[in-house]
Amino acid sequence: MYLFLSITATLAAFFLLQSFAFFVFWRLWLFPPVFLLVFFASQIFFYLSVFIFLTKNNQLFYNTINGENETKVNGANKITLFRITMLPFLILLTLVSQKYGEQINPASGTVLTAAFAITFASDFFDGRLARIKKMETYIGKILDSASDYLLLGITAGAFFYFNLISPWIFLIIIIRLFLNALVMLILFLVHRKLRPQTTPLGKIAIAAIMVLLVLEAARVPELSRWIIFAESAAAFVIGISMIDKVVYLIKGLGAPQNGG
Repeated sequence: MYLFLSITATLAAFFLLQSFAFFVFWRLWLFPPVFLLVFFASQIFFYLSVFIFLTKNNQLFYNTINGENETKVNGANKITLFRITMLPFLILLTLVSQKYGEQINPASGTVLTAAFAITFASDFFDGRLARIKKMETYIGKILDSASDYLLLGITAGAFFYFNLISPWIFLIIIIRLFLNALVMLILFLVHRKLRPQTTPLGKIAIAAIMVLLVLEAARVPELSRWIIFAESAAAFVIGISMIDKVVYLIKGLGAPQNGG
């Protein structure tokens, strides 16, 4: 019961915070009300989906260090949930910014960049907090992995649609995300257990993609000539991480099936 209330309170707080922020931007920038309606509709659908997933899988809220069941959403998981639930906010903010741009407010691009930077930065703090405070949970690992790939995949798709990212780097990002999903699926079918693990190179690749997307969102004229170098560096890191992911798959297939 306490966990249910904690899940509800956490999601409600994020819902109200993001909805208030988007409403404020609407009042300041005066973009068409239809975007406000689309935002709230997507918010409600997305939050309900997350709520149902969390409550239906409350048995996954256990500490992977001591095996104890969690009675509330801990701090690390709250940060991860913040990152996940920012998805509708970021995508609609991107849509508004790109569709109306300077017509709305010259600061719209800065706000968009800041929103992505804050959201992506949270990926560093949740894992670090979980390790320091020994609050690593199984649900946390699932949410952390899902948030990274869901957020990066959809964001990259939106950036590609609005020509904010080169087609070739978009393709490389999608292939990398697909490879990770495929590896997880194969290991799940073999071991009959979801193993949301990552590798150091995998973390570096995710960080490289996040940094690149923030730079692409900024589109600072003075840095535009350097974007191709940033894309090339990110592509190199992503390519190396793909090889690392294949090695991880091979090792995972050789691990004992009851190894967890």
